Amino acid sequence: MWNPLSWVMEAAAVMAIVLANGGGPDWLDFVGIICLLIINSTISFIEENNAGNAAAALMARLAPKTKVLRDGQWQETDAAILVPGDIISIKLGDIIPADARLLEGDPLKIDQASALLDSDKSQLNN
Repeated sequence: MWNPLSWVMEAAAVMAIVLANGGGPDWLDFVGIICLLIINSTISFIEENNAGNAAAALMARLAPKTKVLRDGQWQETDAAILVPGDIISIKLGDIIPADARLLEGDPLKIDQASALLDSDKSQLNN
């Protein structure tokens, strides 16, 4: 309930009690406004929770993965757990998950724009 709309509704609820028109507090308006505040808070909580879950799922899905040679077998693993000395496999369109040295294969052209914030394309050879 920490937003301007809630503050206005809370002030209206207080005014319904304090600024009665000579006939005593206006409990009906007060209860109605409080009910609206509770409904608004419940809906906000549910939507924020759903948005948080969706963002977490998206981040997990977009987490960089790579094919790494470990124990003589190729495995797909999170790029975050690569260690120096790991051998990775890359193909056309892959995002290179870490600093790497080319062991074999054709010369590469790499777009380093995302890392360097410019549009430098580097040619790499063995």
